This record gives sequence, C-alpha cells and structure tokens, in this order.
Amino acid sequence: MSDTFHTSTSTLRSKIDYFGLVTAIGSTKIKCVASGENPTAQQTTGSNTFGDTVVVDAYGQTAAPSSEYEVIGAISGQAITLGTITSTNKVLGTANLPVCLGGFSIATQTGSAPKITANGQALFTGAAALRTYKIPAISLTPRHRAQDIFANPLVTIKYNGTNVALPTFDYGLSSVNANFPIEFTTSMPQGVMLGYDLHGGAATVDYTLNWYRTDYQPEIAINTAAYANSVIPINVGTNTYFNAPITMTNPAGRSDPENEYMQYTFQVSFPLVGSEVA
Repeated sequence: MSDTFHTSTSTLRSKIDYFGLVTAIGSTKIKCVASGENPTAQQTTGSNTFGDTVVVDAYGQTAAPSSEYEVIGAISGQAITLGTITSTNKVLGTANLPVCLGGFSIATQTGSAPKITANGQALFTGAAALRTYKIPAISLTPRHRAQDIFANPLVTIKYNGTNVALPTFDYGLSSVNANFPIEFTTSMPQGVMLGYDLHGGAATVDYTLNWYRTDYQPEIAINTAAYANSVIPINVGTNTYFNAPITMTNPAGRSDPENEYMQYTFQVSFPLVGSEVA
C-alpha cells in the first residue's frame, strides 16, 4: 500500500462560508476569503492541600464560527437578517450542525477593498431560529475607499452654518466601519447545550476624516433630511417598523498629529430591535 503525499498547496485557500452569505448576497458581489471555527470549552480545576492543581476537566465544548468576505461587486439595498440559521457545514466534527448568525460588520478605508465579517454561535442538532434582527439595507461599492454604508448617509458635513463641505476639497474620509452585533445566551446543563436565546441588538458606525479647511471647522450632524426626527426605521414584522433613534454616541473629536492634517473621529449608533420567529 503506497503512502499518500500531500503537496504544500493541499489546503491552500480552503475556507467555509458558514452563514451562506455568498449565496444570499451574490457570488459576483462578495467572495469568502477566510474563516475560522473558533472552538472553546469550559474548564474546572482542583488543587491539593498545597494549592497545586492536580485535576483538570474540560467540558461544554462549543464554537463561534466566523467568515470574512471581500466586496468585489456593487451591493445595493441589501437586506441582512441576524438570528438566521445555516446548517450546511461541518462544525465541531458534526455535519450540518446549526449555526446562528449573530454579528455582522463592514470595514471600508482608503486604499483597501471593502470587507465584510460575519460571526455567530454553533448550536445543537434540531435548533431553530427564535428571534431575528433586520439590519437597514446596506449599499457598498467595490471601490477601495472609505464609504457610507447606507444609501442615505447617516451624517452631514457642513461649515459656516449652511455650506456643504465637499469631499473633493474640504475633507477626506479615511475610514468608515460599521458593526451590528447581537448577544447570545446559552443553556448548557452538565456542559451540553440544550437551549439558546439572543437579545441586545445594536448598530455602531465609526468614522475617521481628515479636514483641510483653515477658515472653518467641520459641522458634523445627523442627516435629518434623510432621517426625519433623527430616527431610522427598523423592520420588526410584516409592514411593522420601529423608529430607532440615531444618536451621535461619540461626538466629533479633533486631533492634530505632528506633520499630519487635522483629523476628526466620531461614532453614530442606533438600536436594532428584533422580532419573534413565528
């Protein structure tokens, strides 16, 4: 019986789309470029009279899979729903183990292709979706630049009261990063997962911009022309919406690095309200 030889490229570029986003968004729009199973286990130790550890037990193994994607085509009005379950991959050695999408983030910056990262929780055989959180539709270009995540920008940038600042002259966005997490809780009697739930949806968008005008500072505010009363509608059911308040949770803060241009960073946040799965 001859030996099997594996070349150095036998597992090169192997990755898993744990959440089926390539199918959901489109293979001409994103590509899965990396993934991780991320297993964990609980641990209990016991010591002897001298305080030395003499027994160790590991139990309650679970995993928090993640997948990373690169944007290669225009994405327009794309709906993403957290809390959905995919069960088409092997996790922890178990085929078709349900995995729940619990986090979604977008990173855009000047000089790099836009990236999407998804993460979640491995569940148990037979687990079903319990609660979902709909993210307002996102729009992205494959261009390698910082960009607004939504079709209507969350903020306006002005100077001198009414003048709209121009990105071609007045400022330059260097990064815009969005994060949409929800929180998992699990029931694991004797280290065996038998139940789960999720709550606490949130959205945060972090901005970094360089400012080039010397006569005025930027006036950064919520885009109330697009989001009246500073609210964004969150779908919580058939033709039912929750008007989530948009808040400047980190106000625009100025920094002046040595030998660099004036820079501002700020964060905009709003809650994600979920809905029960029928």
